[in-house]
Amino acid sequence: MPPLEAAKEAGITAVDWVDERTSLSGATRWILFRKIPRGTNWFYTLGSATLFAFLSQAVTGVFLAMFYRPDASGGAYESIRHVTNDVFLGQFVRGMHKWGSSVMVILVFLHMGRTFFFGAYKYRAS
Repeated sequence: MPPLEAAKEAGITAVDWVDERTSLSGATRWILFRKIPRGTNWFYTLGSATLFAFLSQAVTGVFLAMFYRPDASGGAYESIRHVTNDVFLGQFVRGMHKWGSSVMVILVFLHMGRTFFFGAYKYRAS
């Protein structure tokens, strides 16, 4: 058997092994292939995007809080400088936290606007 086919077969076997023990394929199928109501468009993803932005803020905020020292005599600046220059991926995490806050505010306003203009808050009997 050629190496490419052997690797492909090993990958399929590994996926089958994991699925047999976790039964994740049913949940995955339900998420990926469920029916979507008519009239649904990309504006309906703003709530999920806002949730993702919030979770990103929470994770990066906890990471930054581990290194931050709130000291009025210059320790706060030094701790931020330490995160930016010395900590592995510190500048990247600070950038994600900074830009993520702006993105989250924009997403919250877009989501609120969509809810208001589409009338999503109104009761609709099925």
